Amino acid sequence: MKKIVSNALYVLFFGFALTLIVACVLLVIHVSRGEGQSYHDIEAVRLSGSTEDEIKYENVKLTVCSDTLGGFMPMQNRYGYDALENDKKKYLYDSLMESVYSISEEADENGHYRISRIRVRGRRLSEFDIREVVNAFINDNPEYFWIENLFGYAYSDEDTIVEFYSVLSAADCDQYIRRFNTRIREILSTVKDGLNEYQREKHIHDTLLGACSYKTGVTTTADGWQYFTSYGAMVEGEAVCEGYAKSMQLLLSRVGIPCLMIRGDAENVAHMWNVVELGGEWYQLDATWDDNDAEGNISYEYFNLTRDAIERNHSICDNIANIMEAAEVEDIDPLVRYNFYVPMCKEKAMNYYYVEGTLIQQLDVPTEELLTRIICERAGNKEAYIPLRFGTRMTFGTYVNKLFYEVPYMFYVCMENANAQLDAQHKLDMSSLSILRNESDMTLRVRLKYQ
Repeated sequence: MKKIVSNALYVLFFGFALTLIVACVLLVIHVSRGEGQSYHDIEAVRLSGSTEDEIKYENVKLTVCSDTLGGFMPMQNRYGYDALENDKKKYLYDSLMESVYSISEEADENGHYRISRIRVRGRRLSEFDIREVVNAFINDNPEYFWIENLFGYAYSDEDTIVEFYSVLSAADCDQYIRRFNTRIREILSTVKDGLNEYQREKHIHDTLLGACSYKTGVTTTADGWQYFTSYGAMVEGEAVCEGYAKSMQLLLSRVGIPCLMIRGDAENVAHMWNVVELGGEWYQLDATWDDNDAEGNISYEYFNLTRDAIERNHSICDNIANIMEAAEVEDIDPLVRYNFYVPMCKEKAMNYYYVEGTLIQQLDVPTEELLTRIICERAGNKEAYIPLRFGTRMTFGTYVNKLFYEVPYMFYVCMENANAQLDAQHKLDMSSLSILRNESDMTLRVRLKYQ
């Protein structure tokens, strides 16, 4: 599900008693439009027909690279695996890991390429059990983009036979993996040495959003399996939320940042995003909704939020442990949605506005000097925004009015002062100014344009 900026209200302001500069302030109003379900639920079928002996498998020659940013170990996510409550489920997970590169030479009658069948001896796993294992595997391993959200199963006495499927043949998988590995290495090569956790996260976030566009009109893998994968987002540059979330998890793990996928709803539409751990604290991150600017700029309104903040328009599926405690397994709907781990996410220290935003408590001469300096610094780096965070001495509306709408129009004065210090390549266009407000969090972004 994608949140799209689609409406704008233009308001003219006349200011500056001495310079009579006319400023045009653009207030961007966020309007969300559901595009249907944007991650795909796992389907189950009962096996019949060909026996294992009749199926010929071929091993994929390449494997997904395990490259990381220099000095960092990959952050292997095992929350899905660790949530599996018995050895039979863990055996099925481990067996899928071992067989994921073994793919049938020919597609079946439905166009699916089989991955080697797995026999779980001595236990009849239910559809819910198998689905839980598949969800755990996908949750932990976003790099295996060729696995279909589909499995087949059958029983032989007390054994369970499970078959997984690939969207690609072994030969095609080699070609796709080659392109995938190249793209992973390209992205990692852009991460500069010496960046802290926040900077590495933001760089990966911005790089992905700069290269990927949200694919509208997609509701199932029949519309294109790649849109639901890290391959689609990173290599082909188009994805729905599942592709964004998988890519963020994969890439952040390669630069030493723990990252998990979260399932839930956004304004009543199925959605997927991430949580990230920075400095020992967890934060909510929705890269899909940060990729929503109508002018092509990256938003940071969903960059490292608390759970309370993101739940204003997102709802998080329950932890699977809570679901299983509340009912007998046979009574649980096999299609119920859940997460394997949902951290609390209470801190704000690594939120975009707390790291990069300028805190404004009162509007006086020192604040004017501070704002002028901040504008000079960010314009000097050709930044897209000036993020501001307001204190508690005034209401949100009072801060905004005094900065932008009332004499002496302090923010415009600061821009004029900054322009006097900036060279021609970095001077700001003062004829048009865009303000993006978040009254709930007492934050505001000023979008900069350059001459």
